[in-house]
Amino acid sequence: MGAARHRVAALRYTSPVTAELRWLLAYTKPRGEHTAEENLRRQGFEVFSPGLSLQKRRRGKWVWVDEPLFPRYVFIGARPDQSLAPIRSTVGVSALVRFGGEVAEVPAALIAQLQGAAEVTAGRQYRFKQGQPVRIVGENFSGIEGVFEMQEGEARAHVLVTLLGRPMVVQVDLADVVPESGA
Repeated sequence: MGAARHRVAALRYTSPVTAELRWLLAYTKPRGEHTAEENLRRQGFEVFSPGLSLQKRRRGKWVWVDEPLFPRYVFIGARPDQSLAPIRSTVGVSALVRFGGEVAEVPAALIAQLQGAAEVTAGRQYRFKQGQPVRIVGENFSGIEGVFEMQEGEARAHVLVTLLGRPMVVQVDLADVVPESGA
């Protein structure tokens, strides 16, 4: 239940698109996006690897984790005079994506659009929205359903619950709050 319950927060991006680049797509080794990106930059290529900042449950606590938007893929910007041969032996890269034996080119407009989206959505969004139905799973109030009111800091939440026929706001650990299954 923990790792599966996360929400997309913000895209992150690296460098702006320049029109004279030929954009390609590389398939990386498992969890090798960062390694491939670093090594490709050392070889003089532009690299774009959009990512997400997510909240995930780790050891019972919600933490922010940066993950790639397209796992195992990075976009490579090469100048027209630049050889693509070094990409094949770059640490972290498995292969260039090809269609029918030809290296696949990604339109520069698509790269620009992805980077534009990264700039617009900068910042973090939290897992729960005000008014969202939730259930408390921690020791205190376990199994009680309520409505998410607000997050207090990084670790606490205010939830509106009905106890003894009266609505009241309780403060609980954020790790003890999960979305209601019907939500």
